[in-house]
Amino acid sequence: MSGLSAALDGESSVLVLSPSMSSETDEACVGMLTDSPPAEENVLWVTFTRSPDACIQDWLAHANGRPANLRFISVGETVRSVATSAPMQETSTDAVVDTLSNPGDLTGLGIKISEVLQQWHGNGNRTVACFHSLTALLQYSDVQTVYKFLHVLTGRFTTADVTAHFHLDPEAHDSQTINTLKTLFDAVAEFDGNEWNVKTR
Repeated sequence: MSGLSAALDGESSVLVLSPSMSSETDEACVGMLTDSPPAEENVLWVTFTRSPDACIQDWLAHANGRPANLRFISVGETVRSVATSAPMQETSTDAVVDTLSNPGDLTGLGIKISEVLQQWHGNGNRTVACFHSLTALLQYSDVQTVYKFLHVLTGRFTTADVTAHFHLDPEAHDSQTINTLKTLFDAVAEFDGNEWNVKTR
């Protein structure tokens, strides 16, 4: 368990404040997705800004073993087929990619997430999720709309015993937006350039 994962032990929803493109962010992301042995995990990746291929490259770089179930919900322009991706074939032959072409369709996104959770319900594995990213989502919806969506989603994750983290680039938003969204999460992990600082509710 990484230092960040250890600091977040027991927190079911985490806001990750860090630059979108950094090795520290990528490593921490996969670390939070692999607190349990991957073979005992359902991994859900909701991605606006990264292709499933890029996520899998991160997984291969930082994780040890393939997850029991790997599911992507690829939103907007990042939609790509991973069926021809060699790394995917090496990692998991049964990864599933759902696509949502309209990044502003929060109702549709919520339905897709609920469908995945329902399919995994009771399969005996621990479910973990990454939402990448809220910065991209906020390009298509206002703060109030995103807040309401996240309030429902984090509650749904808690009910389903899902451990989830949500990425937000602090340099892309004003402090009011960040402080508003912070209130929704059990913990906030912020990278200050040298190390991760964790604050819990």
